[in-house]
Amino acid sequence: MILELLFIFFARIIDVSLGTIRMILVIRGDRIPAAIIGFFEILVYTIALGMVVGALDDPVKLIVFCSGFALGILAGSIIEEKLAMGYRGIQVIINRDHSYIVDELREEGFPVTCWEASGKMGPKIVMNIIARRKMADLIARKIYEKDEAAFVIFMEPKQFSGGYIKKK
Repeated sequence: MILELLFIFFARIIDVSLGTIRMILVIRGDRIPAAIIGFFEILVYTIALGMVVGALDDPVKLIVFCSGFALGILAGSIIEEKLAMGYRGIQVIINRDHSYIVDELREEGFPVTCWEASGKMGPKIVMNIIARRKMADLIARKIYEKDEAAFVIFMEPKQFSGGYIKKK
């Protein structure tokens, strides 16, 4: 009985984690890997569900099944964050007197497209940067070190082509 409960619990963690990664892949347009992951996700789910459906009068199995689902959401999001697949769009707005940040980021090899803008508190520089997700936080930290008042927005680009992307 204990082994069966543990199997149900961990099966749910696995299938929901796979589902989280699959959804992200679908959103990014990676259909083939998403389909492969989906196959294993539904296989594990069906086995776990089969162990619970016949025992709906057993509240322990139901609680274990639901608890595995909840923990699977957490585990899937942590796994996805660690994998940091794909790219992130970063839009940054800084005061024009901090425009040297653009040159410093470019000297470090980061791709920066910028233009002047007008804000409530005066002239601004807007920067657009596309970088690997693993590098996005590093870029934001570098910007905040130089301008604590910078306004930084992270975006998830589904598709892009051309331009320059730093490989590291």
